[in-house]
Amino acid sequence: MGSFDEEWAQLQAAAREEQLATRLNTSEGGGAGGVGPSDGLTARTEAQRRAADLLETEILPDARREGDRPVDDLDQAAGRMSGWACAAGLRTASEVWAGKVERLTNQLRAEADALRDVATGFVGGELETMHQFGQLGYYSPYGQIGPYAGGMPGSGLDGIE
Repeated sequence: MGSFDEEWAQLQAAAREEQLATRLNTSEGGGAGGVGPSDGLTARTEAQRRAADLLETEILPDARREGDRPVDDLDQAAGRMSGWACAAGLRTASEVWAGKVERLTNQLRAEADALRDVATGFVGGELETMHQFGQLGYYSPYGQIGPYAGGMPGSGLDGIE
């Protein structure tokens, strides 16, 4: 009986240690592996846009071309077997396959659009946050921003740098 309790205590201690070590986007262990401990969570919008471009310019055309190849082959085979019962089955298989190719290409297009939307959303969110902090008079990494730089009068934020 003592061995279960000991093992349970060890597992709980290990879970607490792991929870303490987990940090987003840090190089201090347990995190997503960022450049340094003060980098914060980042989104690489240019990488997202490049990924969207790659989807649309390379992967999508390749998927369409390779997906259409069996459709053409099935249609030709069905034409050669005209009058046979299997010709109808080949046509059905061709139609089903064409529908799957269409859904795949639609999904790839939607993924590319979503990547662009996320990139745009991150940029817009960052600008909105900078604007909100600017109204409070905070400093940005790019210098002083906002109408109340140095703090709002009587707000308790005077002298924040």
